[in-house]
This record gives sequence, structure tokens and C-alpha cells, in this order.
Amino acid sequence: MGSIPPCSRLSTLNEFDVIVVGAGHAGIEAALASARIGLRTACVTMRLDRIGHLPCNCSIGGPAKGHMAREVDALGGQMAVTTDYAVTHIRRVGTGKGPAVQTIRAHVCKTLYPAIMQKVMGEQSSLSLIEGTVLTVLSDGGKVSGLRMLLGGEVTDLHAKSVVLTTGTFLNGLCHEGQKKTVAARSGDNASTDLSSFLSDLGVNLRRFKTGTTPRVKLSTIDFAKTPPLESEPEAGPVSFVHDRTYPLRALLPCWQTRTTPDVHALIQENLHQSAMYSGQIEGVGPRYCPSIEDKIVRFADKQSHPIFLEQEEWDSESVYVQGVSTSLPADVQIKLLRRVPGLENIEMLRPGYAVEYDMADPLQLTPQLMSKLLGGLFLAGQLNGTSGYEEAAGQGIVAGINAARWAREEPPVEFLRSNSFIGVMIDDLVTKGVDDPYRMLTSRAEHRLLLRHDNADQRLTPQGREVGLCGDQRWERFIDKYEKIQLGRSVLENTYFYPTHNEFFSEAGTAELPGKLSLFDLLKRPEMNLDRVLELAVSSGLTVTIAEDPQVREQLNLAGAYDGYIQKQEKLVGQSKRLEEMRIPDHYDFLKMGGLSYESKEKLSRIRPTTVGQASRIPGVRPSDIALLIGHLRVGMKQHANT
Repeated sequence: MGSIPPCSRLSTLNEFDVIVVGAGHAGIEAALASARIGLRTACVTMRLDRIGHLPCNCSIGGPAKGHMAREVDALGGQMAVTTDYAVTHIRRVGTGKGPAVQTIRAHVCKTLYPAIMQKVMGEQSSLSLIEGTVLTVLSDGGKVSGLRMLLGGEVTDLHAKSVVLTTGTFLNGLCHEGQKKTVAARSGDNASTDLSSFLSDLGVNLRRFKTGTTPRVKLSTIDFAKTPPLESEPEAGPVSFVHDRTYPLRALLPCWQTRTTPDVHALIQENLHQSAMYSGQIEGVGPRYCPSIEDKIVRFADKQSHPIFLEQEEWDSESVYVQGVSTSLPADVQIKLLRRVPGLENIEMLRPGYAVEYDMADPLQLTPQLMSKLLGGLFLAGQLNGTSGYEEAAGQGIVAGINAARWAREEPPVEFLRSNSFIGVMIDDLVTKGVDDPYRMLTSRAEHRLLLRHDNADQRLTPQGREVGLCGDQRWERFIDKYEKIQLGRSVLENTYFYPTHNEFFSEAGTAELPGKLSLFDLLKRPEMNLDRVLELAVSSGLTVTIAEDPQVREQLNLAGAYDGYIQKQEKLVGQSKRLEEMRIPDHYDFLKMGGLSYESKEKLSRIRPTTVGQASRIPGVRPSDIALLIGHLRVGMKQHANT
């Protein structure tokens, strides 16, 4: 996995189709997507050895995030593939809830994961990796023309038709540990100031957000007698659809759980004045759904304890991530806090936690393709857009990479809808509703989440990945084979019947007798049934039924039967909303001239500039009566256009 030499395959002409700035999770997916589609792509980053770096936790997936990791994979992305090779721990989450919530959460080795990403990036054809500092984005005639950067100490211009900014927490990054401030994007990385100035001058609305990380502690100083283990579940299967199983290079590891105590809470309360967040030192807004330990103690004062998970960061390191204790308290308070947690009484802290403030760009100024409304060919993705999390960044990265490539080729953009992906839900939320705090994907954000399960992400998105040029032949053949087996299996179940003469077998199985002719698929809908029981009954009844042994195929058939009624209802709702999504609003439509609209709706529609009536209907504050009026105006306009 050797290191990648600076300026690997740098074109002597400095001419590219797409330039991606940043090589975190968003930047990796954007650069690989553009290059795999076939465009000359450059990925510019301040440190090539930090490609794929995991600055916070070591996990990929989890509630809703696992869905998005699967969706990136289904489109032809890299995150899930690398996760399967670097996985150290894996388990299923949401198993006590319905299939819409269930997914996978994996831990990866924090040295192997970036090493694999660096190797993949370095070997990708059409992709040049450049180490340097970006100073500004260049433009000509209201469109991107390239960027200016410091390369080897000299100012150099790179030319391109599209630029994708994936700067994470780097823009004016400021780290906080108690009263200690460090100008940095994260531990060990310098902040960037020039791009913030460029965006501000362009008219981008910049705000300050905040995120944080936890202390790391030494594995050998944990008292495991007080920390129950959570073992890995290899049966959870792979994250990527291109694998039949997980591919750990070594044995899977456990993680451990413990909890805070009232004694811990009391210590935090006593030292809130030293917290960077609560002393007023931090201006940025922190994540609502991943709060610091200080936030938890204050906001949930009635709670006697909060869960903590101890997660190993590497196979060959003693570093353990203390999940649940994100903090900006001083280091000396952090060690006291940890030593009041059961199992950590004699802990050695390897690195304190800290908070980081950074500039983010208002996503309301982006199109649904993640292109800036202020400069053609400029795309923004990842934490820069006000999101939080590796998977959210990767999802935006692959969308921005696809659309930057299509812009460079002067091809129509690709949109991802709320009805076909969590990626579509996230992007629509960002560009339609905006963000008040770092956005985290939740299954509850998706109104059609039963259709957006993590297990069927390939059926939803792989054809789209194939269409844009990201899905290679091997992935496509696997997909087609699985899809055909599912369709054949469903056809067999729907066209094989039980008759009342088989009722003796139903009595023995403990299920209600048949009222008449009944297909195997209809029997599968009964709550006491599953595919195995149905097939057992069929064999006992003398029926010949052949269903593929592939567990993923059988899972799909099981879910199709068990939730058939609910799935049909959601598909009907999607069909109804599709009409609004297909009703386009002209690019320069003048909402201010529309009679009858409320002032609030005129202002919001003019500012956000929705591209469809469906998007307009989701803007907070826009009334249903205003949408009805908008539809009427658009229909009149279409009739007038047709008559000219």
C-alpha cells in the first residue's frame, strides 16, 4: 500500500475536465466518479498521505447511514468496498424494528482504510493526484474555468470546466480544547482561509458550524470485567453488493459498552464553565443528533446515565475511541471524567477530545445537482454543505462527481429523488429546507422509507449507476443475476397454488385453513409465515417449487410477501407525488409577479428557486393554496407556449 508520490500523473498542460478539491469521503467519491465516467480528473489535497483519513470515529454505517453507504455502493462508489476489506468489527443495528430501519454498522482499521483508498485513487486511470493548497477558483463568463493554487511553493493555475469543493472542516477551522484554541481543520491538519474569502466574495452565505470528537484511551488500561462485550456478527454480511461476504484480513474484534454515572454528570456540571462550548468561546452551532457529553448532561438533566461504547481503532494499536463522550472540556477534566466511568477507573488517555469550528456554505444556494446557483460548474459536497458524517459526505460526493462530469460534457444533469434514495432525501432537504445545525441522516426523514431499505439499494440505484457509466461489467452481471433470480422466485410463488385439498398440511402447520385456491405468495403474507415455512408446506403437499438458495434473494422474497400491502400503498403515494416532481418550473420564473401569492411564499420561492412543483411544495412556509396557484400559473404558461 506504499505512499503515493506527489503530483502523481500530473498533466504537463494542467488541463482537466473536472477538479476536485479535498480527498476526504466526499472528495474520494467525487474524484473517482468523475474519473471512472472517463473524464480527465484532478484531485487536489493539502496532504496526499491524508487521503481517506478518518478524523473522528472508525465506523461506517449505522441507522440511516448504513442505507446511504449501500446506496453509494450501488451507484458504483468505493466506500463500502473499502469497508469490507478494512472491517474490524461488524454488526446489525435496528433489528428490533422493521426492515425500513435495519442496516449494518462496521468498524474499520483507521490505518488500513485510508491506505486502501490511497491505493485505489493512485491506480485509477484518468485521475491525477496533486498535493498543494488551493487559493481560489477561477471563472470566465459566469462559469468555472479552473483554480489557482500553491504547488511546490509556486502559484500555478489548473484549468477545468468543473470544480468540486469538498473541504470538510478546513475553511477557517479552529480547534477548541477547554480555553486552548488552535487554528487547524482537525488534529494535525492546517486550516484554509483563502477559499472562504473566495466563497464570500462570490456571494455565498457562510455560517459557522461546530463538530467534535472524543478522547482516545489505552486498550490495556481498561477493566473489561466491568465493560460487557459486543461481539462482531459475521452473519451480518458484507456492506458492498460486489461481495458475497465480509473480507476482513484478520479476525473480527469486539467492542465494549459501559455508561456514565451521576458522579460523571456532577463533575461535568462543576466544570461547564471550562467547556469551550459553554464558556461562550465557540460561536458555531453543534450537531443536534450527535451532541457533546456536555450537551447531554445539560439537555437531558433527568437522565441518570448515558451509554458509552469502547471501539478499537486499529488491529495493531492500543487506541480506543470512547463513543458517546465527544467533548471540548480541558484535558485534565477529561481524564477525571473518564476515570469515573465503570471500567475506566485506571485509564490512560492517549489523546484528549476537542471541538472544531469551521465555515459552512448555505445549501439553499445550491441546485438539486449540488451546483452553486452563483457560478456555473462549481459544485459543493460534504461537510461544507452543513452535513455531519462520513456517509452523508460520500453520498453528496458521488452526486457532485457525476454532475460535475456531466456539466463538463455538456450533458443533462442527474437528479436523485426522495422516492428512490436516502441520498435524494438528504439533498432535497439541504437545498429545499436548508440547515440550522449539522445535518444527520435519519430514517424518519424519508416518508417512503419502506421502499428505501438498505437491502434493496442495488435494485433502486444500480441501473442508474450503469446509465451514467459508473457500474462496471462485473457489478452489472452480479446485479442482473440477482435481479433475475428475485423475479423468477416471485413468479414461482405467485403462480404455484395450494387448494383446499391441502388443508390437512395447514392444520399440522398450525395455520388457518384455506378458504379456496391460494398462491404461495399470498400465503407468505400471513404474519405467522416466512419463506422457509411456505416452502416446507409446499414440499409436504407434493408441490414442486424451486427457489434460488442465494440468501439475499430469499430475503427479498420474504420482505416482498410480508410487507406487500404496505409496499403497494407507498408505491401508490410515490406515483401521486411523481406528477408534482415532473412539473418543472422554468429557470428564471418570476414568482414576484404571481398575483395571489403570499409575501412569504414569494420571498421563499424567489430565494430558493425550486426546480419542480414538488420541491416548491416542501419549502417550509409555502402554503398548499400557493402551490395550487403556482400549478395554475404554470399550466396557463404551458398553454400559451403551445399556442405560439
